[in-house]
Amino acid sequence: REPQNPAEEKQLEDEAKIALKAMINAAKADGQIDQTEIQRILGKLEEGGANPEARDFVLAEMGKPMDLASLTAAASGNLQLGAQLYAASLLAIEVDTAAERQYLQDLAEGLGLGNEVTAKLEETLGVR
Repeated sequence: REPQNPAEEKQLEDEAKIALKAMINAAKADGQIDQTEIQRILGKLEEGGANPEARDFVLAEMGKPMDLASLTAAASGNLQLGAQLYAASLLAIEVDTAAERQYLQDLAEGLGLGNEVTAKLEETLGVR
């Protein structure tokens, strides 16, 4: 949907950045970001018509340490945004390690998402 005013546009941009951070954090969960995860994240950016600044933002974030606390703080009290961040994380990775499963569990807890919500998101996105 198109933003109606500058404040709404800024909010959408901020939420998009937080979602990208969630994807990148998920990719870091097992200790490394592999080429498949990088391509998956950059592919989602390209699908969305991202500009070069967005690509630079993502590449810079990939070089930073994982930061679960800022993600959960950004979505504090906003379950809809929390669900979006959890979904973005699921889309970024193939959940195939104990570290990734633990990260998703920690993320869900930090976002205040219950098992029913996370199970529904995983089912909807075809992740298990």
